[in-house]
Amino acid sequence: MTDDEAKQELENLAKKYLVGSPDYDRLIDVINDKSRPGLPVRGILEEIGKYESCEFTEDEKNLIEDLLYMFG
Repeated sequence: MTDDEAKQELENLAKKYLVGSPDYDRLIDVINDKSRPGLPVRGILEEIGKYESCEFTEDEKNLIEDLLYMFG
């Protein structure tokens, strides 16, 4: 997975699970900020945990594992 693909996948997760979050727009901006090194994977997951009680699909779990491996 390339960095651009990872960024898009993280943005898709955020759009799916954080629509009602008051920080939604800011988090999308952070994901798309090319001047920031890496991706805020843990921050997005923490935010999802605050506002959504959800069960990730098996594919999403695998994706999250890959993103955490790539970006910590």
